[in-house]
Amino acid sequence: MAATLAVVLAGFLHITFGISIFLAPRDGRCSPAPPVTSWIFSVAALLLAKDVTLYPKSYINLPYFFEFAVDTIGSLVMVELAVGVVWSSIEQLVHQLLRLILLFLGMKEETYFLFEFWLLLPLTTAFSYI
Repeated sequence: MAATLAVVLAGFLHITFGISIFLAPRDGRCSPAPPVTSWIFSVAALLLAKDVTLYPKSYINLPYFFEFAVDTIGSLVMVELAVGVVWSSIEQLVHQLLRLILLFLGMKEETYFLFEFWLLLPLTTAFSYI
């Protein structure tokens, strides 16, 4: 299990400051969905990083700083991959499917763009909890 403080630091760096070290951030957001859904998914990825053993037991005799650094960097990598690759793809897919279905069913584009944020909010929030 990763050190709790290391996971909290990785989450603070990623969620609060938006620091992305290992993946180049995309231009803008993945979709016009609210950012709260990616925060929920980030917290889930952090909880997963907390449960994974990142530091090998054979190096336990080294100073605690090394374990803390490995846990922080490993947690940051996991969160960046989860949010930057997995969640971004899911969010884009949900956005495009919702747009396709609603415009196919006859909703006018002006109406869709007016309510796009509010249409995506419950749908992406539900997907982030899954």
